[in-house]
Amino acid sequence: QQLREKIASQKTHMANLPTLQSIVDETGFTSPATKARAQLIKELSDDEEQLELLLESKRVAAAVRLQEELHPPEDSGDCPICLETIKHVNST
Repeated sequence: QQLREKIASQKTHMANLPTLQSIVDETGFTSPATKARAQLIKELSDDEEQLELLLESKRVAAAVRLQEELHPPEDSGDCPICLETIKHVNST
């Protein structure tokens, strides 16, 4: 929820700024204003990607949980290599 609010405020803030193209046209590619605008765009895209990854991980966890409820493992054992518990499901 906090990430969504942060993204919304970033989008609102960016909407009130001049476009990157207009900044480049006025000041050039290497100006501090161009670099600042590009950094804002990068931060926004990073936050949006983080939100998408969070939502996708929640979706996958829910799907795995449903699969385990519908098809519970019949047996499990410890892996001798990684020492994690491996769930064995009869695949008939």
